[in-house]
Amino acid sequence: MRDLFIRQHSSDLRGASVVKDENGESLYLVIGKWGIQKDVISVYSMQGELLSEIKQLTLGMLPKFAIFKGSEQVGTISKSFGFFREVIYIRGLNWIIVGNTLRESYRVYHGSQLIFSFHPEDDNNLQFNQLTVCSEEYEALSIAVASVLDHWARRDNFRIMTVPPVPSPRFRNSEAFFNHPMKIKRIKKSDNP
Repeated sequence: MRDLFIRQHSSDLRGASVVKDENGESLYLVIGKWGIQKDVISVYSMQGELLSEIKQLTLGMLPKFAIFKGSEQVGTISKSFGFFREVIYIRGLNWIIVGNTLRESYRVYHGSQLIFSFHPEDDNNLQFNQLTVCSEEYEALSIAVASVLDHWARRDNFRIMTVPPVPSPRFRNSEAFFNHPMKIKRIKKSDNP
């Protein structure tokens, strides 16, 4: 197992990111952008070899992406409906993603074998995503899938808000009304016309 670190971007991924290991050594380069159909995120080795890509196939609420290892398509992934917990299936690779959108943390399995886990980390006010990958052969594909998960987590990010209690309505002279005894005037039959 090896830990990899990718710097988070405040906006959608545009340009390049360097993926480093726990020693700070640069291992991979992630280049690309999101937004429109046919946009691509590519993962390169530091020597310039294309290792994996993820291409946006459709737009909409449930966008679909194709996953490539080198130039060969190995799977597809699309967003599913989920509130706090999500389960996403990657066709072709037969990977299952189990995640928590509130924590932005995910685990990816092939059967019962953990392929990689993914969660945000803070280091000296810099935000990173940490990938823990079980095998070096899955690193490039894991980085590509993690870039999609990070994109979805940031776009769907919401905060649970607490609403302050609403004070009871106050009427003019309400305290005086409730704190003083009431005077009841009895009406006699002779008082009625």
